Amino acid sequence: MPELIEQLAGPFCQMQECAKRIAKVSAEAKLEIDEETYLSSFKPHLMDVVYTRAAGTTFAHICKMTDVFEGSIIHCMRHLEELLRQTCQAAKAIGNTGLENNFVEGITKIKRDIVFAASLYL
Repeated sequence: MPELIEQLAGPFCQMQECAKRIAKVSAEAKLEIDEETYLSSFKPHLMDVVYTRAAGTTFAHICKMTDVFEGSIIHCMRHLEELLRQTCQAAKAIGNTGLENNFVEGITKIKRDIVFAASLYL
């Protein structure tokens, strides 16, 4: 596993455990799933970048944290924001306002400045 900041190693392990349970239940339901492939599809490469972004750092700073292209970071952030919006709607649909508020807070923390600009041409 690439180097993760200490605070993220535990959550990543928890996510892997959840993924193992999902793979097991999927296999029990006779769905075709290769557990190894499924587990390896979860990549922690940008967890520290996203975490730092949510903590309020600038886009310029997070670009210096990694050798990943800036466009790939923006792509990741936009996909994450879309996922958070969808999970927010799911939480709302089941009536879990606490979870919904957590997702809204996550969106607020990452959706700012140039990453979510409508156009880079001014």
